[in-house]
Amino acid sequence: MNDRGLAVSCALVFSILLGVAALGFAQIASTYQWCGRDAAGQLTSVEAVAELRLDATPAVVCRSGEVTVELPIAPAVAGVVLAVVGMALSLVTVVITAKRVRAAKRR
Repeated sequence: MNDRGLAVSCALVFSILLGVAALGFAQIASTYQWCGRDAAGQLTSVEAVAELRLDATPAVVCRSGEVTVELPIAPAVAGVVLAVVGMALSLVTVVITAKRVRAAKRR
C-alpha cells in the first residue's frame, strides 16, 4: 500500500473510532438520564438520584429512598477507552505518513 492510501485508510479508521466513542458516551449519558428521570417512576419514588461511579467496576448508581440500583457501564467505558487509543494511533500514523508524502514530493 502506498503512503497516500495508508493516510486515507487511517483517516477512515479515525472517523469510525470517533463514532464508536460517541456511541459509548451516548450510552453512558442515556443510562445516567434514565436513572434521573424514568427510574423515579419505576421505583415508585418522587425523585431518584443518579451517581456516576468510575472505579474498578464502572456503574451508574441510582438511589431512591432505601432502594439502590447499580447499572454496569463497563462495556461502554471500555469501548470509549479503546476508541480513544485507536484514534490516537491512527492520528499519529496519518501525521507521519503525511510528512513522508510531503518529503517524497520535494524530491
